[in-house]
Order: sequence, then structure tokens, then C-alpha cells
Amino acid sequence: MSALDVLGWCGAIASVCISLPQFLLVVRTKRTHGLALIAWVIALGTGIGWLDHGIKLMSLQQIVCNTWGIAVTVVILWFLYRNGRYRSWLTLLPGLVLGAVLATVDWRIGSAAFGLLIIIPQAFGMARQGITLMRAPLVNGVAIPTWFAQVCNQAIWLGWGLLAHDAGIQISSSVSLVAASFVLTLRLLRASGRGPWLKAVPSGGGQWRGLAAHLTR
Repeated sequence: MSALDVLGWCGAIASVCISLPQFLLVVRTKRTHGLALIAWVIALGTGIGWLDHGIKLMSLQQIVCNTWGIAVTVVILWFLYRNGRYRSWLTLLPGLVLGAVLATVDWRIGSAAFGLLIIIPQAFGMARQGITLMRAPLVNGVAIPTWFAQVCNQAIWLGWGLLAHDAGIQISSSVSLVAASFVLTLRLLRASGRGPWLKAVPSGGGQWRGLAAHLTR
């Protein structure tokens, strides 16, 4: 097994470790306090995009970890729906459209264009989760181990992208590493008793209407 294969499987295992604590926390407690609906809709789209990218590269590691990631995202979105965070499944439509757009760009234009495009929703989703952590009165629905694993995972995939000379993964992992570190820092601050620092974000449709305002405040 080559160094690339070893690093790829390490990334796949780390990807499972990312979502497992969050998955178990939500399934066990049924709590979704502090989870940003928009971030999970975006995760659905980027997960579809990354799964397609793994299929394109014929990378079993990426196929395995992104299939698992999509399954976890669907479960989290179900609990958000169950807890009244949104009323219609049409709320998920932007995520599905995003996945289709990412896959089209990857196949039609190339990996570098895919990497440049996917960092926009990924960074946006993580930034939105960070804002929710600053605003929400309760954040006990957000698992700290998930974000610690996210930071480690992005570092591993950055190394994989460098070894594989895959521009898309290099670009995406670099930006996501910074964004995930930001979210982890905020979650640790909340766990230490700091915050919330801003007013609570409205739930449901109000999140969509207030996107621009929340990100510019």
C-alpha cells in the first residue's frame, strides 16, 4: 500500500470520526440546539459534490467517507425537521441544486475549478455555524469532538491533495482548515462559559431571509 493510499484511508477514518460524535449526540438526545440549519443544507450539497469527485478520481476512500457523510447529514436534517427548525422539505432544494452544480463543474471544467467553487459554500456553511455558536443561547447540540476531528481531517486531506497533485482538494482543504479551526475555537469558548455575544438567530425561514445581514454584522 502506497503512502497516498495510507493517507487516504486515514482521511476516510477521520471523516467518519468527524460526524460520529455529532451523529450519536443528536440521535441519543434528539437535541439540535446550536446547529445551523443552513450549514447542514450546504453540507448536503457539498457532500454530493465530494462523492461525485471521489467517483471521478476512482478513489474508494473518498467514496466511502462521503457516502457516510451524506447519510449522517440526512439524519441530522431529519432531526432538525422533527424539532421544527423547518417546515417543508423544499428547504433542502438549494443543497441538492448545489450538489448538481458542483458535479457539473468538476466534470466539465476540471478539479481546480471544482476546488475553487466548493470552498465558497463550505466556508459559508462553517462561518454560519460559527455565527450560530456566537448567538444561540444553548449550544449543547454541537459536539466538540466533531469539530476537533474536522480540523484534523482537513489537515490530512490537504496532505493527500499535495501527494495526489489534486488542485481541488488542496484548495478546498486549505480554506476549510482555517474555517474549521475558527468554529472549534468558538465552541471551546462557549464550553468554558463565554457568550453568547450577540442576539439569537431566528429559526426556520427567518434564517434564509437574514443571511446577508448575519454574515455582515
